Amino acid sequence: MAIFKSTKPESLASGANLITLLRLFSSLLFFFLAAVYHRELYNYLGLGLHWLGDWLDGFWAKTFKQRTILGAEIDIIADRVESLFFFINFISFHPALVLPVALYMLNFAFIDFYLSYQFIKFDLISVDFFYLVDQKVFKFNFSQPGKFVNSTVIPLLLIFLPQLWPLTLILTAGLIWIKIDSILILRKKKIQAIQI
Repeated sequence: MAIFKSTKPESLASGANLITLLRLFSSLLFFFLAAVYHRELYNYLGLGLHWLGDWLDGFWAKTFKQRTILGAEIDIIADRVESLFFFINFISFHPALVLPVALYMLNFAFIDFYLSYQFIKFDLISVDFFYLVDQKVFKFNFSQPGKFVNSTVIPLLLIFLPQLWPLTLILTAGLIWIKIDSILILRKKKIQAIQI
């Protein structure tokens, strides 16, 4: 079947891309239901679909050799859209957490988005290949532990240990520092590459 066939990096269609789109629309459906019916359970179901789909599309792309530039782009965008919708709903259920949520979304939806999208400037297929550009940037941002810390730890703390919100502020500030440092490292490398 075509969804299992390997694809070229410039391909537009793949099974992995289909999974990304399915997880985007299915999670958004639950976020919409959470907003309309003011049911927090729907919001968490949407988050679960987001996390499961994010893992599955990456696993699929690697297993069936379906890494594509378009797939990397829509994955980055889908992650931010899904997180934004989840946290917009989350604030409506937990208004006292607006400050840590706002700072985290500033980091994830804007600063980390900008950093993640730099893979295009270095002619990489996806962020998974940033180790070819800089080991430090890859380790702290795009390795499996780096991705987990960047996109999962703070949401879990806010969900399960909301009373520790000052800790999430400190952790998010640390993430922002890492992201800005990584952006500067990549900028310097790009300038050096142009000058050669």
